[in-house]
Amino acid sequence: MLGTEQVQRAVLRTSDFEELQEATSDWDQQYFQMEAGQFEGRLELVQVGSRHIFREFWGKKLRYRGTAPAGSFAFAIRLDQGENTNWMGQPVDNDSVIFQAPGREAEFVSSEEWDALVLSISDEEVFSVLMALTGGEDMRSVLYGNLRLTPDVVEKLRYHGRAFLNLSRRKCSADNVEIVKSSEQFTRLFLWEIVQALDSPALIDDPSKSSKIVSQATEMVINEYSGSIGLLEICSELKVSLRTLHYSFQDVTGMSPATWLRRIRLNQVHKTLKNASPDDIMVKQVALENGFFHAGHFSKQYLKHFGCLPSETLQAT
Repeated sequence: MLGTEQVQRAVLRTSDFEELQEATSDWDQQYFQMEAGQFEGRLELVQVGSRHIFREFWGKKLRYRGTAPAGSFAFAIRLDQGENTNWMGQPVDNDSVIFQAPGREAEFVSSEEWDALVLSISDEEVFSVLMALTGGEDMRSVLYGNLRLTPDVVEKLRYHGRAFLNLSRRKCSADNVEIVKSSEQFTRLFLWEIVQALDSPALIDDPSKSSKIVSQATEMVINEYSGSIGLLEICSELKVSLRTLHYSFQDVTGMSPATWLRRIRLNQVHKTLKNASPDDIMVKQVALENGFFHAGHFSKQYLKHFGCLPSETLQAT
């Protein structure tokens, strides 16, 4: 029955990208800060039953890797106008919508600032709505990748998404019926516009070769406990030339492989220190395990990247 679904709201402002990562607890995801400087993030989330509609802002370039809530599709459109982003190695412009299918892991590299409207919709609801909109055609198998929409359609979705969030701010718990109804209307509108656009050849659903190289190289660095693996070892393992490795990283991340992978290792140190007790671990030990062999240089790099000393991250736990 309309209005019986539970409505929950959450608002978060934070200078900790990992706190923002954990705020959407139903997602299995990891954020990596890939641009130096103090992070600023915001989240405004409205949950209606299993349906999530939220606005998320990243004030620094992040790498996302993960999956949407179990049994759910996820969709994202950009609310601001900025530099192109990268989804699974494919460029995403300001007029594109990103799809993530249930259980399918994806990688995303944002621009220096990223302000987006995100929907998480259960597979059941997507199936039900698509069947109603298409007269019985199940189109869920193609909802993965990124799709360029026309500017007027994107503006319409942005307008209605903002309007829904504004409505949810104004209404108290006694007005859940209106919020539920509005979320259902917006979800149907969103899926309808996607269905209309799927006939376009603009759907990109395959990870690029460059994306696969970057992903594999990154995971090698993350999983190499000693932190000693270098670019030549990566090239040998992946059977690619140093030139190909360099071009792949520039294409996907906008950085050299050395810069990207050093920042990944800094993030690994940050994650370890943030989740450790000062009584159980030493900063020098964690730095060495992640390939930082000069304590002074490491501390300067860490401070520049995260805006605090590694010892401060550890003491804050």
